[in-house]
Amino acid sequence: MPEIRVRHASGSCPVFVCADDTDRLRVRLKRALGKHRLFAFYDAQFYALHGRRLRSNLKLPAGRIAEMVIPVGEKSKSLRTLKSVYDFLLTEEISRTDLILACGGGVTTDLVGYAAATMLRGIPWVAVPTTLLGMVDAAIGGKTGINHDLGKNLVGAFWQPHFVHADIRFLQTLPLRHMVAGLGEVLKCSGLAGTGQVRLLTDFLAGRDLYNERPLKNLIRMSAGLKAEIVSHDERETGMRVFLNYGHTIGHAIEQSLRFARLLHGEAVILGILGALELADLLRVTTGPAIDEYRHLVLDFVGLVPRRKLTREKIIAAMTLDKKRSGTDLNYVLLKRPGKPQIVAGIPRRTVARAIERMLTLYEKHGGRGACRSGC
Repeated sequence: MPEIRVRHASGSCPVFVCADDTDRLRVRLKRALGKHRLFAFYDAQFYALHGRRLRSNLKLPAGRIAEMVIPVGEKSKSLRTLKSVYDFLLTEEISRTDLILACGGGVTTDLVGYAAATMLRGIPWVAVPTTLLGMVDAAIGGKTGINHDLGKNLVGAFWQPHFVHADIRFLQTLPLRHMVAGLGEVLKCSGLAGTGQVRLLTDFLAGRDLYNERPLKNLIRMSAGLKAEIVSHDERETGMRVFLNYGHTIGHAIEQSLRFARLLHGEAVILGILGALELADLLRVTTGPAIDEYRHLVLDFVGLVPRRKLTREKIIAAMTLDKKRSGTDLNYVLLKRPGKPQIVAGIPRRTVARAIERMLTLYEKHGGRGACRSGC
């Protein structure tokens, strides 16, 4: 398989996708550490299931490692939790030559990565994503940050990890909803990549086993490789990296309307992708039969999203707030067809409202009806 590597202004970041390979993680960490100290952060759920085994496999003496457990959930991406991370690092007397390790989902890698970016003006760090969403999206590309009461990811920095170690064996203990949420980002990447990846994901979903490691590894490599390629061309999101926001303009507004509760990020992205498809249809952006194949796949994923009460008015209000913050019209990433994204701005509010209304109607019809292993 071709190497996955994010190339950036100060070097490059390899992304390793593997299965049950803590030995190589230990070797890579020791190489990066040299004679310095490791500051390891784990999300609580991962630590309860795997933390002690991972800690044992690292084989570092007590004086060379300091550890902290982070609460799970989106609420941990906050100033309050960030302060506790800062306090821990400073109390343990971290130096700029030490190394930070972030083990967990997107919340943990975003939060700890931002702490690494800002502590002592920058500490090297390593990401070990332990959720599907983290492996295909959050841990790759150097975007780190926390949420603010006014919205998601409003405080942050670009700070590339030294490397990313994605061990798919950790996914075997991931709750089913979180698998579906991670596949929401894979769904996004498939739309950006083209018909070949759409069919790969369609076949995977048809197998009705979201934990099947062989096809799952291929999907992770596809998504991580796509993101790495885009970020390598546009690290700071001044151009084509904006395409990675596909499904997120409406998806973030859905999260905001629910106050970041009741739906996971990836579940909101699935609905955001459906909204983007409806918007593209209203604007007559889409062409060709391939978009219909993708649309059917999106509706299958909508069937895996639990039903929640959403209103057009609250979603529009959240999008309006986002527009006021940016001071410009919102940009929407829309698909002409799979593999052909484009950015559209200046869309009339009434057209966006119609697209959201159509999305909500389809969600009401299809949401929560899917089934796969363990009954998702």
